[in-house]
Amino acid sequence: MKKIKTGILGLDDLLDGGFNEHSASILVGSAGTGKTTMALQFIRKGLELGNEAIYITLEESKEQIMAEARSMGWEDIGAYVENSSLVFLEAAGKDLADFIKEEMPEFVDDWKGSNARIAIDPLTPVIWAFDDKYEQRMLISQLFKETKKVGTVLSTIEEYSGEGGEETVIPMYLADNIVRIFTVPGTGNRMMNVLKTRQSWHSEVTYPYRFVLGIGIVVDTSELDGKRVKKLTPDLKLAINNAVANLPKRDAEQIKNVIKYLERADLGDMEPEQIVNMLIEDYKSEERVLDEPRVAS
Repeated sequence: MKKIKTGILGLDDLLDGGFNEHSASILVGSAGTGKTTMALQFIRKGLELGNEAIYITLEESKEQIMAEARSMGWEDIGAYVENSSLVFLEAAGKDLADFIKEEMPEFVDDWKGSNARIAIDPLTPVIWAFDDKYEQRMLISQLFKETKKVGTVLSTIEEYSGEGGEETVIPMYLADNIVRIFTVPGTGNRMMNVLKTRQSWHSEVTYPYRFVLGIGIVVDTSELDGKRVKKLTPDLKLAINNAVANLPKRDAEQIKNVIKYLERADLGDMEPEQIVNMLIEDYKSEERVLDEPRVAS
């Protein structure tokens, strides 16, 4: 999958390079954790790279969003609006079912294929507007489906229960990626973790983050250093070739295909050699219905 940079410093390292292109991601967090700031960073990175951007606000006004951008030191937000590379869709106070079913498809027809970045901030009003879970699911699914035709989507959701409660279940299930940001009770420390990615690796560790004026949110990934990236040494690669020499050809190829991902995996305190040995032993123990040719040594 083609990756696009999120614009949030440190987050790309946790997502194997960024969000998958034409995916729908959810950013879930309680009030004051920085959801709108991250949505703006995501949008702004695309604008810097020459892409168009659409900010769908279901609650605050365009002026409020632009004021928040300026408060972070992003004074260029007005210029992007003036040259129409950044477009706002304001749906606050509208009938959200009509907005999603009627206005969005018309808008998408005009923008389809533009490879823009889309922020939906926040998605929560869609959940609140309908008690019926089926209706919620259908509308959110349609919203994601339509906006992904235009480009890559990042939606924010307000979290109230503290652990991804009932109000977040449907959108989190439908999303391709889920990032959670939260404040640790009693400490004030802000933390981030990736709960889910489809078709991609992601870190399973929780990391601190902070607000930096002029930049936005910065994730402290020092905990990642030395754990995720563990290169396969030439000696280990030679040992792997020797170890699979007596295995059926299909098994040997499968092991080699799997092992190449070890240099991209978060191994924690485990070493590549340990996982390679476990993998080879696992294949040795398998029974085949039909004998297959062995790999020539």
